[in-house]
Amino acid sequence: MSGRRFVLDDWVRRSDGGRLLAGGAPARLVRLSDAGSRALDGLLAGESGSASQRLQMRLRDAGLIHPLAERPSAAPLTTVIPVRDGGESLAALVAAARHWGETIVVDDRSTDGSAERARAAGARVIANDGPPGPAAARNAGLRAAATELVAFVDADCSVGAGPVPPGSAVAISSAMRGKARPHSARLPGSDWAPRLAGLLEDDPGLALAAPRVRSEPGAGAIARYESACSPLDLGAAPSLVGPGRRLAYVPSTALVARRAALLELGGFDERLRFGEDVDLVWRLVAAGWRVRYAAEAEAFHRPRRSAAALARQRFEYGRSAAALDRLHPGEVAPLRLDPYGAATWAAGAALGWRGAGAAAALAIAAVARRGSDTASRRALAGVAARGQLQSGRHLARAIVRDWLPLTALACAISPRARRVAALAAAVDLAPRPAQAAPLPLLRALDRAAYAAGLWAGALRERSPGAIMPRAVRTRGSEASDER
Repeated sequence: MSGRRFVLDDWVRRSDGGRLLAGGAPARLVRLSDAGSRALDGLLAGESGSASQRLQMRLRDAGLIHPLAERPSAAPLTTVIPVRDGGESLAALVAAARHWGETIVVDDRSTDGSAERARAAGARVIANDGPPGPAAARNAGLRAAATELVAFVDADCSVGAGPVPPGSAVAISSAMRGKARPHSARLPGSDWAPRLAGLLEDDPGLALAAPRVRSEPGAGAIARYESACSPLDLGAAPSLVGPGRRLAYVPSTALVARRAALLELGGFDERLRFGEDVDLVWRLVAAGWRVRYAAEAEAFHRPRRSAAALARQRFEYGRSAAALDRLHPGEVAPLRLDPYGAATWAAGAALGWRGAGAAAALAIAAVARRGSDTASRRALAGVAARGQLQSGRHLARAIVRDWLPLTALACAISPRARRVAALAAAVDLAPRPAQAAPLPLLRALDRAAYAAGLWAGALRERSPGAIMPRAVRTRGSEASDER
């Protein structure tokens, strides 16, 4: 892995002269020796060598640092494109993907000539002879591929560099305090798959890697909203992926996978029309594989064409939660609270915002007391404070989305509930770093459509777990490295 650069996880802060790492998901505190701190400096600068291999693997596998997908792999790569009525743009997608290696288009009962169009563009075309839907189509392509690594690309993506939205050349944001984080310039979207393949080559335990999927810029309110709030865009920070991580899943819109790992688990679940990507990620993680989100690699996806199409998509996403809860009980809960977070927001409900503030301060102090010295106590206090803010943001989203029917009922009878809902909506509308503020009316449509699908699915599946909060234990550890 010589020359591979790393960055600290977005939720990790480094202090005490670079010897203390605090944060991550699940949160932990890692103390480095002076030699370990110098080795970490080398990893962040791309100077990895044999002296830092043990530290590198330990921090990487814990999700505290992330390798950057900057170096394309020369390994053979097969691209699988599931398609149903892909339209005129399919030929351009095939032509671009062929630069990576063989391209297999799996025709899922198209009626617009997609198979002929793909074949004329140079793809190998096979039919999806399984159940209709992208899961079975991807599995057919997976079985037909002859390479170890397989890229999956949806037909409404664009592989070429294309138009790059403002900010896409911005380096990975530096939110850490103290020592500046090394920057990684974003590269055009034409080589994201070979770059992700390089990550899989370097890490035998990595089964799947996904790029950041950005919405193509365009005119109109829908395109502007999707640029700011596409559910496929998971943000600008790389992460390990899985339950309990900062990112629980990656979308199957664009990804690179280790063929043997997917075949070992039977590929995508063909019973699922939506949510099959979430299910696959969680099964891979449960089987001991790692999944990675590499935000520095970018693919592009066409936005929905109308408000009705946007609402249908969000409705189906919401409806898939109940089926996922049946397969993975407890993992799709709209809100996960540890005892400290639960106490904070219970105090807020009973005593108002002053009570919530007092409870949060007590929770932060209780976590900080676990530190063995002043530096570690300060670091733990920072971790706890960020955790409180994050749980508040998640609570706001649950109020205006997952629990929207209950929120509407409460607002009809309680002025206090209306004030809480207004505050939650303001928090939910607040733009994320490097993002434009979402358009309020489309945000309301987005949240209402998802809530409708979520509750419809929960009723159909008789699965209250999809709408119930989940209590989780506080996890964290303090460790040392005496290199």
